[in-house]
Amino acid sequence: MPDIQKSTREKMKKILLSTVALAAFAGAASAEISWTGTAKLGYNDDFNDGFFADADVDIKASQELDNGWTAALTYGLELEELRSNDRTQDGFSADNNIVVSLTSDYAGLYYGEVEYAAVSYWDGVSEMASDSFSEQDDEEVLKATMMYAGFEGGVSGMVLPTSGDINQVNAGVSGSIMNYGFSVAYQEAGDDVITAGDYAAGKVEDYDASEVFGISGSGSFAGADVTVAYAQNKTADTESYGVEVAYPVGPVVLGAFYVAEPDLSDDTYGVMADYEEGALAVSAYYQSVVGQDEYALEVSYDLGNGIKLAGGHINGDDSGDNDFGTYALVDYSLGGGASIVTSYVDADVEGTDDFDTGTGYELKDGATILVTLKF
Repeated sequence: MPDIQKSTREKMKKILLSTVALAAFAGAASAEISWTGTAKLGYNDDFNDGFFADADVDIKASQELDNGWTAALTYGLELEELRSNDRTQDGFSADNNIVVSLTSDYAGLYYGEVEYAAVSYWDGVSEMASDSFSEQDDEEVLKATMMYAGFEGGVSGMVLPTSGDINQVNAGVSGSIMNYGFSVAYQEAGDDVITAGDYAAGKVEDYDASEVFGISGSGSFAGADVTVAYAQNKTADTESYGVEVAYPVGPVVLGAFYVAEPDLSDDTYGVMADYEEGALAVSAYYQSVVGQDEYALEVSYDLGNGIKLAGGHINGDDSGDNDFGTYALVDYSLGGGASIVTSYVDADVEGTDDFDTGTGYELKDGATILVTLKF
């Protein structure tokens, strides 16, 4: 990039950051300030081998300005994390999930842990290999958005803490024309290596340095919702062509997708069926992602009086996937944001603490009792 372009970009970034900071603290004395938090105490007989605890608090402040804009700030405080197996205790830490914003009915400016614009507005087909847009994962992002006449879009980039440079600018636009939806997204090639000085290892695990472009369209035909999409990873020189269909039949929603991957060894496809009526919900799917199979059957049932049951089996070819295994749980709501979840997970990858279910739970391998308080 020519020096004059780089200099202009840096000047614009500093102006935007200064504007957000000034607006967010303007009139702080009359701002609306609230505190929210979560405290967890649990016991696990396998992964944690004993008691574990965690507590965090979020401070949220907002201020309506005289010109129709609203300044807001969210700041996270991690109070304590305790694991009894090795007596590890992480003390107080701040700046856990900072977000500063300046928004109106038609535009917004954000800084902190917010989703990238390309991801926000991209609406592609499931499991496309070439739509490898970077996803936000603890790193700080500078993002501007705008809405006009049924269209909305934005531009964003990762802020590198050591230099203050903007890495991997990306953008997205979505909207509808004559009852047909569309989305377009683009991200430029980023730095190949994000150093430990910029972000510690693991904090940018969803980062992809590739230059990526995607375009999609959607509409309803004979009662079916249809999406078609094209994505290109220009760095890897790969393309993906996909189509996805969802069709409701009473309480059942049937779905299928197919993605042609001409530059890879296999294409990708899948089918699914969701049933929901009254207290019962059942979900099943099968997919083959570039030759690797995955399938699941999950069930949940609301007994009433705050008690829910859920269970299922998720499996596939990827032996390193932490979400493969069998689980069952009882979720008892105590009211007022408090709950007790008793679960058992037989995970294919032993010792995992992030077994994600399709019924909306993140569980630990083994038997667990978890008490959660939200306030």
